[in-house]
Amino acid sequence: MGPEDPRQAVEAPVRRELTWLAVRGIALVAVIAALAACPIACALDVGACDAMAMLAPALLLGYGLAMQGRRTLGGPVSEEDRAAAWTRAREIDAEDTMLGRMVWAWVPIGLLVSLILLLWPHITDANPALACAWVVIGLPPVTLAWLVASTTWLDAGRDDLARAEGEADALFRRYWANVGR
Repeated sequence: MGPEDPRQAVEAPVRRELTWLAVRGIALVAVIAALAACPIACALDVGACDAMAMLAPALLLGYGLAMQGRRTLGGPVSEEDRAAAWTRAREIDAEDTMLGRMVWAWVPIGLLVSLILLLWPHITDANPALACAWVVIGLPPVTLAWLVASTTWLDAGRDDLARAEGEADALFRRYWANVGR
């Protein structure tokens, strides 16, 4: 591909989105995993551990709401474009698409495992009243936060990839509309 080859410019939005998808997913899981590991690694007192356990769902709910707002501001994406997003990306770069799709699919699992590790000391507390309280009062918001973050993550990933492919398509059409002028 030479400098006059438009392929690099046309494929750039999709390649960029695949990279950012992997970076965002890994960062999201890393933050929640760090919150899960912090009480163990730092030997925090009970109050700090409780705060960490409630900070994680607050962060996930905030993430979910922020991504949903970003999706709304970005405009609607057709179901056809969403359905074909991964296939079209694979045509551009199969390896990056495989990595991006793997991260995209594993983020909800990584979040779930991190949240289970975060809550495990609380729901297995030696005091049965505290353990029961965490199951009854603490588990529902954590579950809700995981559901919101996971579904938003999966939907936003496909939407962002479909938008990047739309941008690549517009660049391609703009290039061919101006050839020879």
